[in-house]
Amino acid sequence: MRSLFFGAALLFLSGSVYAQFEIGLNGGISTTTRPVKSLYTGNKNVWNYAADLNFRYNFSEHWQVGLSAGMTKWQRKGEWELTHTAGDSLSTEDVKFVLAQRAVSFALQLNHVIPFYERYEHYVKSQVYFGLSAGAVIVGNDGDVIYSKVNANTPVEYTYTSEFHYESGYGMLLGAQVGYTYYLNHRWGLNLEFAPKVAWVRTYDSRYAGANNQYSVWYLPTTVGLHFRFGGDI
Repeated sequence: MRSLFFGAALLFLSGSVYAQFEIGLNGGISTTTRPVKSLYTGNKNVWNYAADLNFRYNFSEHWQVGLSAGMTKWQRKGEWELTHTAGDSLSTEDVKFVLAQRAVSFALQLNHVIPFYERYEHYVKSQVYFGLSAGAVIVGNDGDVIYSKVNANTPVEYTYTSEFHYESGYGMLLGAQVGYTYYLNHRWGLNLEFAPKVAWVRTYDSRYAGANNQYSVWYLPTTVGLHFRFGGDI
């Protein structure tokens, strides 16, 4: 019996020796595809900021689990051809569609890791990883509508919607991530990650008979960051 407990303890300790933790802060850019099942979509992509705070646990040489908290802005742009009430064509103006001033996501991750070791050294010098994620998204917005004018103070003055904001909401998301981390030393590393996600969102927007109340959208964060690892055999 004593030998059994001793063997189990050795097995646990050998696993915990490898266990590594890593925390990272990333920043970069993201764009949003045309939303599905929505009245206003826009026909042009817009680049916005993207930020991500992540915590990961390597429970073996080739597998890691993690938690990611990210934030970005969902915005698109369209072109509306303006026509005066008399039927005259005025101009074509850009219109902004702000789906989310702040889209805050929380996701669990599972990654497969391919490590590359430093020559003559027993620690990971760099690694490639890829995996899947699932979680929730909270959408912050104000439902504002902003108006502008063309030909102001003339007989053909025309007022149009230049910016349309969706309402706040919430939803679920699924995603994937692929990345590369190069370690400057045993502790610090530089990370590059591409993490496309699809979100299904429900808002509280009753305008236009709820035409923007539910939608799905893809967004594509690409970020770089600084990572710090600790614990285990590094």
